[in-house]
Amino acid sequence: MAQAAEEMDQIMDELVVGEGVYAVKQAKLICKNDVPDIVGSGDYRNNWHSSDKAIRNGRSFKVDVFNNLSYAKHLEYGFRSHFVPGHWEGNTFVYQRDDPEGGMYVGPYKGFVRGRFVLRRAIKRTEITQEARLKRKLNRILQERLNRGL
Repeated sequence: MAQAAEEMDQIMDELVVGEGVYAVKQAKLICKNDVPDIVGSGDYRNNWHSSDKAIRNGRSFKVDVFNNLSYAKHLEYGFRSHFVPGHWEGNTFVYQRDDPEGGMYVGPYKGFVRGRFVLRRAIKRTEITQEARLKRKLNRILQERLNRGL
């Protein structure tokens, strides 16, 4: 009985981690198709990650999906427009505190830059197809274990 419970925990962990990976793929797709990369380097799109281990809380499981870039929260939820000191070198803006050459204003003057809500949208896309995907994966996992047992 304990072995079956342990196996079920492993199966659930595999399924939940897989959902995190799927959500990350959705976030990257949203960034590629809907969100122009702010810096042009692809950092925002490429820094979406998920945990490699599910977190269990009673009978519930969850997995973290995140972007650790310093400006990711601002892109997700939006921000007040503001002045950024620095200067342009070709097509690249170089931030420099107290730059004597000036700087640039980010967003509309005295306005608000709307959030892109990439994480929220990725989770919603994941949830829409989640039931069918989980049933398919669970059936595949159980069939593999049955075949090994015979």
